[in-house]
Amino acid sequence: MQCHGCGSSNVIFDPKNRILRCNQCGKEEYYSRATLNSNGKVVFGKQNAMSFFVEGKYNEARHYAMDVLNISMDNAPAMYIISFVDEFVMGKAGDMKKFFDQIKTVPLEYEEVKGLRELIWASAYRMMDYEKEIIELITANMQSKEDLGDLTDFLDKICPYFISKRPSSEYLNPELAEMYKELAGHCGVPKTCFALLKSIAENPDSPMANNSFFLKAKARYFYDNYVSVVGDILKNMSESDFKQKFLQAFDQKQKQFLEQL
Repeated sequence: MQCHGCGSSNVIFDPKNRILRCNQCGKEEYYSRATLNSNGKVVFGKQNAMSFFVEGKYNEARHYAMDVLNISMDNAPAMYIISFVDEFVMGKAGDMKKFFDQIKTVPLEYEEVKGLRELIWASAYRMMDYEKEIIELITANMQSKEDLGDLTDFLDKICPYFISKRPSSEYLNPELAEMYKELAGHCGVPKTCFALLKSIAENPDSPMANNSFFLKAKARYFYDNYVSVVGDILKNMSESDFKQKFLQAFDQKQKQFLEQL
């Protein structure tokens, strides 16, 4: 980094306050997040960190992410990488939750959100417990009409993946169900809705999956707390051809269920 006054590289940078102090001429400069994140060293470090992360070379990824944070201390992709590696590689429980808590209040730039989407997908196999936090973070930073297509594409990739991997129906609690409902109304998320529809028969708790309708109380519980909830989400989808097809398919599954209960 160089002083914009005299051009000297004899400078001290305070990343917490984003202030560069020149030891040559005494000039002090304030750097915005955007300026720091476009710094050559930050861009280079982030590119390397993300490449190594996607390849599963987590120690190398963490090394370059630290280089980024030495300059831009709230760079979201770098923070994500360090939190992920610290929790899932180094065993520091709670680091991912800390990341989501810290990043909530940071106004992210487009490139940061794009980077986060790539990193989250690359590490999705470990992120199932953070689905609500992922949805909140990404949707909060993709609010414009121009973002709608990319937002839908991302959610319709990550959410169906999580739904297909769920070991039980307990994940679909009121909070997540409400999120799905809002997303269905906001951007349709047809692949997510289709995954929910399929899960009625495929979730491990479903009596359809294991032919266990004879366990009446368990079957009724699944119907009341899962099937009905999925139906509410589908009914809230924005109008489209998908909505009508999904609702017809849901009605058939619902009928099958009720006949067995």
